[in-house]
Amino acid sequence: MPDNRILLVDDDAAILDVLTRFFARQGYSVVGAATGREALDALRSETFPLVILDIKLPDIPGMELLATLRSQSPDTEVILFTGLADLESAIQALRLGAYDYIVKAELRLPDLQVVVERALERRRLSLANRDLLAHLSKAQKELAARRKAELAQIRRIGESLAQPLAPEQLIDGLLVLIWESLPMKILAVKFLDLQSAQTWGGHRSQDEVPPEVCRAFKTWFDKMIQRAAADEPEGFGAARPADFPLKAVLWELVKIDRLVGLVAGGRDDSFTGEESELFRIFILQGEAAFKNYLLFEEVKSLAVRDSLTGLYNHRYFWEMLHQQVGQSRRYGWPLSLLFLDIDNFKTVNDTLGHPLGDLVLKSLAAFLTKEVRQADILCRYGGEEFVVLLPQTTAEQAEAMADRLREGIARTPMGPPDQEVYITVSIGVAGLMPEMDGAALVKAADTALYGAKRTGKNRVSSSVAF
Repeated sequence: MPDNRILLVDDDAAILDVLTRFFARQGYSVVGAATGREALDALRSETFPLVILDIKLPDIPGMELLATLRSQSPDTEVILFTGLADLESAIQALRLGAYDYIVKAELRLPDLQVVVERALERRRLSLANRDLLAHLSKAQKELAARRKAELAQIRRIGESLAQPLAPEQLIDGLLVLIWESLPMKILAVKFLDLQSAQTWGGHRSQDEVPPEVCRAFKTWFDKMIQRAAADEPEGFGAARPADFPLKAVLWELVKIDRLVGLVAGGRDDSFTGEESELFRIFILQGEAAFKNYLLFEEVKSLAVRDSLTGLYNHRYFWEMLHQQVGQSRRYGWPLSLLFLDIDNFKTVNDTLGHPLGDLVLKSLAAFLTKEVRQADILCRYGGEEFVVLLPQTTAEQAEAMADRLREGIARTPMGPPDQEVYITVSIGVAGLMPEMDGAALVKAADTALYGAKRTGKNRVSSSVAF
């Protein structure tokens, strides 16, 4: 089947026309469908390597069509068109197996072309890996039964790794996949996040491996992962490093965006070419799984983070507010809220310009991030308003903290170093009372903030609720 066939499903005739002509110029053959039923008819008549699907259709919901497509044609890659309000659905679609999503309001044809090419390349690699595994199975007739079991295991664990799992689950799945498929005496997997310095790892070893061999393996492994993290190439060109404690080794360095990983295992007798190739296929599966994890984390972050300041956004605040109110009720913990607003911020924008105003907001967000506790939940509520949710904090403690923040902000320059701006803030404080829900707590803090503004600004005001 040609690899240049695209099914484009969108009820916007203009988009269908523009994208059909665009992809035709790139050498693709496009079939357009304006409804879900037209798309299903096209899918019944032929198989498409790629489907670009509008998440909102006039007759069949895009998510339902995606589920049908994934069940009928699991090798087909799917890219979603979505609106800004549909990001939550897009995240769910990624869980169901979609390759990526494009926000219509931000559509750029070159970016779409890159996503299409990557999706088709992933499909080609997946089919090539499948053909390779089938070839390996046929090449060793005497191992047919064992190979069949291995392939079933690869598919089972590979499908598991393809889900947006936690890194610990991905590490464990990769370890099980290699350990149960390739005879080894010792095996280790480790991934390091270069941004956060967080690590995930695991290992296996046979009971008969002497402790000194395990120690020597660990020393070698840790040295290699440190070199990889420091981007030092020394030692990575050798088929078998001189200081490796066993006679034969299979190892692979993995680099994915901010992650660096090492997978290595060994035994006393040499590995065959087939085993080396199978090991490489397993690493590719693990690499694809971690790419999926990073993509999912990125999409999830976009849904809950404010694009300017990097703080959690209004939506995330309300989700955490309901959760914290529930915990406060369940365990009898105090809960308080700070509602903070920059005084006379319109004057900053009007006199210095909105770009500098944005830098002031970013500087204030950075200041607050350093000053609040790790357990506190800091969010940009909207405009020049910020909120800080304070778990296990009484209203009196919250008021003291608010006054400390207010004083610190007043004496700290904001904005760029060459054009520092001094601002003040007003802060409303409220504590959760037995009769309150989350909305009432927000209203009480907002009312207190209004009181601080009305009585002179650059001050802290407490809600009468406590």
